[in-house]
Amino acid sequence: MSDAEAFTLPGGGTIEMVRIEAGTFTMGSAESEEGRWSDEGPPHEVTISRGFYLGKTVVTQAQWVQVMGTYPWEKQDLVLENPDHPAVYVSWEDAQEFKGRLNEAEGTYRLPTEAEWEFACRVGTTTRWSFGDDESQVGEYAWYRGNVWDAGAHYARPVGTKKPNPRGLYDMHGNVWEWVQDWHGTYPDAAQIDPVGPEKGTIRVLRGSGYSSLARAVRSAFRYGYTETRRFHCIGFRVLREG
Repeated sequence: MSDAEAFTLPGGGTIEMVRIEAGTFTMGSAESEEGRWSDEGPPHEVTISRGFYLGKTVVTQAQWVQVMGTYPWEKQDLVLENPDHPAVYVSWEDAQEFKGRLNEAEGTYRLPTEAEWEFACRVGTTTRWSFGDDESQVGEYAWYRGNVWDAGAHYARPVGTKKPNPRGLYDMHGNVWEWVQDWHGTYPDAAQIDPVGPEKGTIRVLRGSGYSSLARAVRSAFRYGYTETRRFHCIGFRVLREG
């Protein structure tokens, strides 16, 4: 497991980030993978040529307030106001404004590409989840429908309270969906180096799934998408720092 490094946020506080070294992996899922959706293929080789730092957790309410000074989840449905809970009711465009505030202070921050996100999630695995193929273990690593929504708790849970993946990243499976940089589109067949997705599109990719999602939807390869302006009770984001 990797150790996290803390970086100072404008407005006070810190954000813990995990170093992810460069490497090559197989992105997407095979047709034989249980629970697979058609847009998860074809599986293809991707090389991430530059290491980066990725948020140990999604951005929390406390971190959002420190940087932005606003409360987008205030008086909204299906959300519990708590500093350690994910910042939700934030659109892709809102996430761009957040990273812009960080960049005004120090460092180069952005949303991860879809490929960078899956690379960090998988940690070299080709299994359904980063911990393997055993669905009975999902609840140890993820807040999902089985242990949140169906249990009557209709809001996201505090970050970092389930087991991390082998890279030391929390909630890559479940809790809240995470915006990534890319437009949603069809995967290429050929090997790619540092792909950034289609040049244009209508919806931005979401990864990781949320607390109301089934176990099959919190798999490493699962992908979804919404328009850039969409705000929702189970959508947040995690930031990448270059360098």
